[in-house]
Amino acid sequence: MIAVLINASPYGSELPYNALRVAAALELGDQKVEVLLMGDGVNAARRGQDPRAAHAPLEPLLTELVGKGVGVTLCGTCCQTRGLQEADLIEGVAVGTIHDFARVIGGSDKVVSF
Repeated sequence: MIAVLINASPYGSELPYNALRVAAALELGDQKVEVLLMGDGVNAARRGQDPRAAHAPLEPLLTELVGKGVGVTLCGTCCQTRGLQEADLIEGVAVGTIHDFARVIGGSDKVVSF
């Protein structure tokens, strides 16, 4: 399994966009992939965002990954700090704990951090 950890703000740089593209490419190659959103990265899973053409929208990429069975887990503490509630999130993502992150990272063959 490969864990893709995203800490970067969704529209402050291209890091989250590229991370999700890498996750999608890995999944196409028959790799088991888990996406972990932490810090400002949790905002990538906020539904209905309009990046105003500054960057590509992330919601379709995340929705596609979830639809293919890729686990997408957000740090619950990070969500709480940023006022994100489950109703604000893209359907199919999960809110987890640091212990969930530790389990995924510990069980991964590789971790890629963006």
